[in-house]
Amino acid sequence: RQQQQCSLFHLDLLLTSEENYIATLGIIPSCTSMKSIAARIAVLGSLPAASLSYSVPTSYQAQYSDAARRKNRAKNIALSNARPVLSSTCLAHTSAVICGVDIHEASESKGLGAFATKFIKHGTYLGDYSGESMTLNEVRARFWNKRDPDAADLAWQASRQARNQGTSGSYVFELQDGTFVCAEDGELSTWTRFMNHASSDYPECNVRPFHQSEKDGDVHRYPRFYAIRDIEVGEELQWDYGDQFYN
Repeated sequence: RQQQQCSLFHLDLLLTSEENYIATLGIIPSCTSMKSIAARIAVLGSLPAASLSYSVPTSYQAQYSDAARRKNRAKNIALSNARPVLSSTCLAHTSAVICGVDIHEASESKGLGAFATKFIKHGTYLGDYSGESMTLNEVRARFWNKRDPDAADLAWQASRQARNQGTSGSYVFELQDGTFVCAEDGELSTWTRFMNHASSDYPECNVRPFHQSEKDGDVHRYPRFYAIRDIEVGEELQWDYGDQFYN
């Protein structure tokens, strides 16, 4: 995966005991209304950008032709349109309420999207891409059809189907340690799963995820989302999924 760099910028974050408690759930509100102590955190330009590990392992992506990319694009759109409806009480929805993000239909083709309910300043930390942790071996069997599923994989699949959770593999992120996080299960993931794709070549792309393994002694395992420009009330929060998706 090509690694991109971000320029140096500063974030104004508000830290409170309540936010720290929420942080343990992987839910960090972008709002700044709670009583708190202001802290300035510098994000250095050495942070590599993150992108979805979509449908095939990273090592296979370079082998994809333009025709294969178009076929993969059509497949991904069909999978997105076929995804199950999540309960309004699942963590993915309730975390959006906590964070002050509105989840509603973005368009017929995109389905649900995440929308700003207040002005978001350039550089604001929005949240982590958190969900169900998986190994490469599990992802190969559950999503990529590169290994025959074992009893644990079949039980996992049955559990998701019984709870009306998808198994498309459309929400898989590869982490820096070689493991993966899947946010397709709405009972185990947070609101960031609802953010749709927008190419970084267009102004609609207003959010960007970064891999940041450690900051001030605090280890962050999952990709973290930041606003890459000022975002107005009502704007949809969108980021570039990478070349394997709609590009």
